[in-house]
Amino acid sequence: MKTIILATDFSESSRNAVRFGYRLACFIKAKVVIVNAMIIAAEIPQTGFVTWPDEEFDGLLKDYEVEIKKIKAELEGQVMPGAFCPQVICINEAGRLTEVIKNATVAYNSDLVVIGTHQGGLFSRLLIGNHAEQLMDAATGPLLIVKPGTIFQPLKKIAFATEFKNPEQDLEVIYRLITFAKSLNAEILLAHISDDHENADSLHKTMAEYLLELSNKADYPHIYYRLIYNSKTEEGLTWLCEHGQVDMLAMAHRSRNLLAEYFGVSHTKKMNKLSGLPLLVFPLNKN
Repeated sequence: MKTIILATDFSESSRNAVRFGYRLACFIKAKVVIVNAMIIAAEIPQTGFVTWPDEEFDGLLKDYEVEIKKIKAELEGQVMPGAFCPQVICINEAGRLTEVIKNATVAYNSDLVVIGTHQGGLFSRLLIGNHAEQLMDAATGPLLIVKPGTIFQPLKKIAFATEFKNPEQDLEVIYRLITFAKSLNAEILLAHISDDHENADSLHKTMAEYLLELSNKADYPHIYYRLIYNSKTEEGLTWLCEHGQVDMLAMAHRSRNLLAEYFGVSHTKKMNKLSGLPLLVFPLNKN
């Protein structure tokens, strides 16, 4: 992993995520790009808003540039003498968060985007939506969502949760996760939530074949499997996060249209709300 994008809107939750992401970058020796997207009032679909005058817009942009440089200085000031100090690039642009992040991802060939969960009230959520969920649907690469108050600690175990209904797709994501885990020397726990006791033996056999293939191809022995009996996926994963000595939860996510979201929010978005662990999201092809 070479480059990590840290998204901030200068809220406390986003600052905490930036600190987490920077410590991660120090640990794996990656470059850092701190990104702020200044929302343009004229783009917000609400009545009563008008376009900012050029003078006010330029003033806000300069204020944000000062603020983002303060964050950079704060992060660099916390590095111990002799320790790895990541190169830090600051980007402050006007536009939609998803577009600004997408452009930065391409420009700097980033491997990971880190963002904090949205902490605004109901009005704020209606106005600009949930930034983490917006990025979850728009991301083209791995997205790490950090909860408020989370302090970076060396990651020893990452749980990858899936229904294992699409083996080829799962393997593709797991190989990507292995690359991330290798940089941390972390274990990977393949977690499957099911209440199908009758087919448990068959499932264990299938997973043994998974592990053998992964071991042969990925040359990474620190991969394990656990079957958790529960009829509800989110309940099983919440139990795993709370009792499984797991430091991070990883899941694959495919964005869906509004109608699909209305009838059933994805497991990934549900776990983003339920789990207190950092959530590593791997986007799937949207076709």
